[in-house]
Amino acid sequence: FFPGGVEGMINSISDFETDAAQAAIKAEENSPWPPDMREQVWGDRLRLRHKLKKEMNRYEDFWKDHGEDFEQWCRSLPAKTLKKNMQMPRTEVTERLRTKYGIHSAFGIVLCAVVDQVAHFKDTKYPVDARGEPEVQFEKHLVYDRRGGFTIRIYDKEGTIKEDVFQVWLNRMRSLGGPKLLERAPKKTNDEDEGGADDAVQEEEGREHSFRSDRRIVRLLIARYFADQLITKYQKETQQDEEREEVIPAN
Repeated sequence: FFPGGVEGMINSISDFETDAAQAAIKAEENSPWPPDMREQVWGDRLRLRHKLKKEMNRYEDFWKDHGEDFEQWCRSLPAKTLKKNMQMPRTEVTERLRTKYGIHSAFGIVLCAVVDQVAHFKDTKYPVDARGEPEVQFEKHLVYDRRGGFTIRIYDKEGTIKEDVFQVWLNRMRSLGGPKLLERAPKKTNDEDEGGADDAVQEEEGREHSFRSDRRIVRLLIARYFADQLITKYQKETQQDEEREEVIPAN
């Protein structure tokens, strides 16, 4: 149970701008879904965010303690190794949602459709979903390949690192530690506020705001997967180096 029901849940999601929240509330009022299903979907939306927020410290602490060394370590990796650790199979996204975050309900079905949208996002002709430069640039460089899944192409065909794309990844990985799970857009000025949208338009915008937010969450999960793969490999290799240094006696 959440105070205020669906409306209370929508208003509690911090990355929703005020107009987006109001549009989403309007859309839910006219939704054909049963009330209990709507509450279940929004409840899971909220719970997933809470779980993701609790994990942010891990990325913040890692970057604070290892950021510079980690960057140099990434540069030292063979191109094939780095690319392998920055690929996420499409099925892995929904699998992690089920096994790690316990998303099994109707929201899981919604997210399956959202993952498909992210995989074919260019075909949708939607504008950029992201907010904040690190997230925006990551979204622009994220691609989907049927063989390799989700990835970003850090190397060119000759195996040379693309410095601009590599920096995009470093910036996104650093931002996984916060301060916000997902940034909000700057507030509109009076001149920018179009206003006057009719109910049908507002309802459609409300649904799209919800899916846009879900797509951002899916891309966040992909970025975290890349980061987790690399952090695990980095920690394993650096630990092995430390153990070897302990075995070799000092001269």
